[in-house]
Amino acid sequence: MLSDRTPGVYELIEKLEDTAYSGNFMFGHQNAGHIGVSIDAFDGTQSDVKNLVGKHPAVVGIDTLSFLGYEGTMDQLVKTVMQLHREGCIITLSSHMPNFSLGGDDFYDYSPNFTDGNVGPRILPGGDLNAKYLRFLDMIAEFARRCVDVDGEMIPMIFRPFHEDNGNWFWWGKKHLADDKFITLFRYTIDYLQNEKDITNFAYCYSPNGFFESREQYLKRYPGDDYIDLLGMDIYRDRPSEDDKFYEKMQESLMILWSLSLDHGKPYAITELGMRVLDSLEVGYYEGLAPHGNSIKNWYTEFLSFLSSFEAGTRCAYLLAWANFSDQQFWVPYEIKEKDGTVLFRHEMCDDFEAFCKDSRVILAP
Repeated sequence: MLSDRTPGVYELIEKLEDTAYSGNFMFGHQNAGHIGVSIDAFDGTQSDVKNLVGKHPAVVGIDTLSFLGYEGTMDQLVKTVMQLHREGCIITLSSHMPNFSLGGDDFYDYSPNFTDGNVGPRILPGGDLNAKYLRFLDMIAEFARRCVDVDGEMIPMIFRPFHEDNGNWFWWGKKHLADDKFITLFRYTIDYLQNEKDITNFAYCYSPNGFFESREQYLKRYPGDDYIDLLGMDIYRDRPSEDDKFYEKMQESLMILWSLSLDHGKPYAITELGMRVLDSLEVGYYEGLAPHGNSIKNWYTEFLSFLSSFEAGTRCAYLLAWANFSDQQFWVPYEIKEKDGTVLFRHEMCDDFEAFCKDSRVILAP
């Protein structure tokens, strides 16, 4: 159950609520600040967004993968978070947790080389992997305590564990972990961080995968109002086409989210978003945007117009695009320049993204 937390957490939640009722949207980007295609500093001073439009995203996503040596290191991530906080960014921490039944750090569960290992019950109290899980949570607690502002106060963050739990691609998904066990694990995780480790600078987000057709579908694995501060949804537009009914299904899902937001007194956000080409060009395979030849070149302004076209859409506090890992796996357009300003590469959707960022409805970092 959520206990008293630092004043900064309540200020963060209030900012989300105020934005949701302003008709504006905060834009977020995963791993901005320490991973990107156009950056040459990895300490929070640069991002692909800032290099293109002059400001960081308002919301920056990070992940516990850095604790395990992926996506940087914990030391690097602490430095990045402190710098991003100084620049006015909201931090949201996701967690691609490893499969604790394995010797490695793989968080997926569909490999033909192993079964899911019944991970959930085994990491709960009484399970043979409980101590291993607590060591992982201890790393999260260490990270939270190390991220402090100029006054030495812990930086408030949105913690978003066990995302996309209604899918089957993670070990905490519905195929691998029963609904009641998932809820127990989610609550246990928060209780441990708060009550045993005294982590008071987290707001907590629940973010299953979209789309949704009913309130009951969304709430099936919901940990409860006593454990959640923010309602979320992850969604990608895969292989976009004119007849994919993406916006029709998206509107239905957001109307459900807004209805739940009103009834439960929680703001909502689109916690992962992107257009995912998932196609091969003559120069390779691309998971996110393609370097050229994208069928929808105005994706960002089109999505902004969609959100603004109905009331439930305008109540979204923020939308977070996925990360720019490389020139073959990126979700936000970018530009690469020489030190003298010479443009070496400019993605074909940069104009649209710049128009999106300049729109008065879109909020970036100060």
